[in-house]
Formats: sequence, structure tokens, C-alpha cells
Amino acid sequence: PGEAITLVCVTTGGEPLPTLTWVRSVGTLPEKIILKGGTLTIPAINSDDAGTYSCIANNNVGNPAKKSTNIIVRALKKGRFWITPDPYHKDDNIQIGREVKISCQVEAIPSEELMFSWFKNGRPLRSSERMVITQTDPDVSPGTTNLDIIDLKFTDFGTYTCVAALKGGGISDISIDVNISSSTGEGVSLFIASSASDRLCYSLDLVLHHV
Repeated sequence: PGEAITLVCVTTGGEPLPTLTWVRSVGTLPEKIILKGGTLTIPAINSDDAGTYSCIANNNVGNPAKKSTNIIVRALKKGRFWITPDPYHKDDNIQIGREVKISCQVEAIPSEELMFSWFKNGRPLRSSERMVITQTDPDVSPGTTNLDIIDLKFTDFGTYTCVAALKGGGISDISIDVNISSSTGEGVSLFIASSASDRLCYSLDLVLHHV
């Protein structure tokens, strides 16, 4: 993203000489494109510019000739997260001794390159009997990872971070922070956190209810 890309269409003959036209398989050509003869340039390309572009050569003799190319713009976007309280209890409170699921979802292009990592207080987390990490969830949209904390304990307090990245890098990660702490206050506060890195960063404070 952000770079310029140029597609070149060249004719090798034809009488009369054919005219060259560029089209896009879905929607119209981006307004920012620069057309010069058979050359199409997309400046500062982004994910909205992805798609199949075709060059059509037509001289009104016989059928037009057509060549196509597919442009894929690698990107991560629309990071979101949600908390699921213990499904075995009817209330929505997050309490010690219960289960809590933290879900992180990201749209990735291409989706098969999406990778997730989980951290607690900056240290890598691995799936265990009490902290179960799943990379795909059949009950929700693709691009979702879950962290299930079984039998929540005071020692589980801390900041949990879900990081989404594409294989091979080159794209800024999306980082989502969830802070679990104890408080006598009620409710859940949500805010956008600042970040010293180039990551897109979201943050959530999860406040436990004392019982």
C-alpha cells in the first residue's frame, strides 16, 4: 500500500491499428488513475484499488482482444474484539473462578497469510489446559482468534495482547490490548490507546465485579 503501480498494454500489430481501453472487472476505474496510451498507473495504491484490470484492443475488425491481470493489495484492517462471559452462567459479570473468552478479529488480504500471536504483559502466550488459544472459530467470521481463560484467577490479572500480522511482513501489525484488573467499580470502560510503535492499537479495560 502507498506505492505506485503501472500496467502496460502493448499491441503487436493489427490493421487498422487498434485502440486500447482499460476496464475493471468490478466497478469503475479509480478516479486517481493516470492513463497514457496503453499504460495505466495507480498512484498510492490501497486495498480499495484491488481487483482485476483488463486491457481491451479493438479495431472494429473481428473480435476485440483482451488481456487481464489481477492486483492483490496486501492489507490488515478493521480490527475488533469482544468479551464473552462464562456461557454456563446466565449473568454477564466477569468473576473469579469463571471462564472468560477474549476474541480478536481482523480482516486480512490475502486471508491465508494471516497470523495471530497472543501475549500477556508483553510475554508470548502458548495454549495450555487453562488458557486455550484457537486460531479459527467455526461459529464466527474468518480471521478470528480466541483466548479462553478457564477458572479465572487473581494471577491472571494483566494486559493481554492479540497481534495480527501477515506472513512476510511489510504491513503494519494490528495490536489489540485487553487489560484485566480488579476493582470495586462496576462496568467496562473502553478507550483507544496511544502506541509508540507503528501498530494500529486498541485497548480495553475489563473490570471484575467483586462478589
